[in-house]
Amino acid sequence: MALGVIMSLISLLAVFPAPVFAKKVVAATGCDQSLKGLFGEPKKDTALVLCDENYPSTDSADSWLILFYHQSENTQVGKYFDVQLNKIAKDFGNDLPKGKKGKTKKHRKRIEFLADKYEFLNDLTLPKKGLSDTAPLMKVGAMCCDCAIVPAKCHGRSGLDLNLIHAGQETKLELDVRKIPETVQGVLAHLNYCKPRQVVSDGFGESEDAEL
Repeated sequence: MALGVIMSLISLLAVFPAPVFAKKVVAATGCDQSLKGLFGEPKKDTALVLCDENYPSTDSADSWLILFYHQSENTQVGKYFDVQLNKIAKDFGNDLPKGKKGKTKKHRKRIEFLADKYEFLNDLTLPKKGLSDTAPLMKVGAMCCDCAIVPAKCHGRSGLDLNLIHAGQETKLELDVRKIPETVQGVLAHLNYCKPRQVVSDGFGESEDAEL
């Protein structure tokens, strides 16, 4: 009797094979593929994809500029925030994951170059010595807050939020990522490399056509 039951079960398993469950697809960033959002193209995006799993801690050895965003807000022609954030990441010395690498600069030279490019040379407050590191001034990342999976870090956030992780602290910056000169100088001001930018609001962001 027992043998007959076993044989029946084996026959059923042959007819109804065990289900195959879909595997969670994880990108090279360590984030689920569904969290890629507007970034994550290694030949196009200099800003890195962030999620709860790879979000940098405040004791990170690197400084980080992080954008929390909603894809639904990327509608303003001429100042798409994904394009602008990639430009800012490049300004701070980051390279595309795949592609030609930019020329390395010491921090002092890079800051002076950005100050000349965005016209705040007179606002620089650099120390007389140091700033000889050739690594990027900071890493730049982006977290999608309206993808299929919403990271816990996104909860309670709306609009475009910029955070800076530096020297053991995480600070929310009151800057508009679509305005590149204001954002670059504002971030460097938080690092005490220059004075804050005196901004005259005109309601427009920096154009995508601005010089790279």
